Amino acid sequence: MTTYARIVFWEPCVSPHKSAFIRAVADRLGPAVDVRCVAHEGVPEARQALGWGDESGRAPPTEVAPSHERIAAIVDEGGTQCLHVFSGIRWFSTITTALDLVRAQGRAFAIMSEPRDDAGLRGAVRYLQSWLTESWLRRRVAFVLAIGRHGPPWFQSVGYRRERVFPFAYFLPPPAPQTDRRAWAGAQARADGAANVDRANRADPQTAARADANVALHVAYVGRLTETKGVRHLVAAIRSLGPGTRLTIIGDGELREALVAEAARTGIDATFCGVLPIEDVQRRMPAFDVLVLPSTTKDDGWGAVVSEALMAGTAVVASRHAGASILLDHPRNGRVVPPGDSEAIAHAIRTLARSGELGTPARHERATWAHDRLTARAGAAYFEQIVLHRSGRAARPKEFYL
Repeated sequence: MTTYARIVFWEPCVSPHKSAFIRAVADRLGPAVDVRCVAHEGVPEARQALGWGDESGRAPPTEVAPSHERIAAIVDEGGTQCLHVFSGIRWFSTITTALDLVRAQGRAFAIMSEPRDDAGLRGAVRYLQSWLTESWLRRRVAFVLAIGRHGPPWFQSVGYRRERVFPFAYFLPPPAPQTDRRAWAGAQARADGAANVDRANRADPQTAARADANVALHVAYVGRLTETKGVRHLVAAIRSLGPGTRLTIIGDGELREALVAEAARTGIDATFCGVLPIEDVQRRMPAFDVLVLPSTTKDDGWGAVVSEALMAGTAVVASRHAGASILLDHPRNGRVVPPGDSEAIAHAIRTLARSGELGTPARHERATWAHDRLTARAGAAYFEQIVLHRSGRAARPKEFYL
């Protein structure tokens, strides 16, 4: 691709959900295109507490927290043969400063962003703000990489031209190859035994032993334990599924104690693992039958754990509010449910279990489908096709999830 000699990705922070993709873009375009990343900050402490690690091994050449003078130099160095890709357009001075300079110099740019939450009065204010303040962006943007189910509708609703808006995702590194799911299930059991975990039914060892012997379905949740994540609805769904279902919850938050107490009170077989590094979550994923992402708001612009689950062959149940729920419109991948509906979650899990879609052939099909569409390498190929299309050198690519 010779359309641009340089591509600069402007990021709020160094992120495991972006680094592998940007590196894959650099690898795909080769030495003819200088691909680099500029981040407002490194991995934030709050994100490290959620299991994010050091991304230096996956990231392309990256500058962190550049000065105003350095930002100006980067924009100037790129000249007219540089494409600037902004992850968002607000809140971070590195991004807003660079965007102002790009505007002043008439440089080419694109936007890669999740949608804004349009719910309620605040959503109406956000909509009005975007409509009133983004006129120049709408006119000049080369293209918009709109993340998640709600990304393209949002950008189109606030005036971005349909032909410039492309559905997009967080494209991730593939997990390590797994050939024996039972071995990974055994490894997880050993890890659970060694870790300091809360067993919701630990007060009754006999009940726990019977449950372990009869478990036929292993359901997981990965994320923060907050109201907007909908975890209470998942716990209620597991209760309605009855004996034979195990729930593993990975993550932490203000609802942890309440959820542990609720699981113990209702007698469900639940393991609370706390926060784990992303790599550990990926290693455990093949042992789960179903991952549930029951978000009650559009705060999950994508939901990278959905991609991780599908690449491991694990089926997914997600609320329609989750951006990655677009992947579940392919029925073999899982089910989409209304937000805040415990019975719908339980019904979706039952349907998956009864349909044969949790067996080995279905898991293999899901993993193959996901590897072809959701890995960093697949995302880089899709990105290249978008750039070529918007440069008039290729047809519009089909949506990455088709």
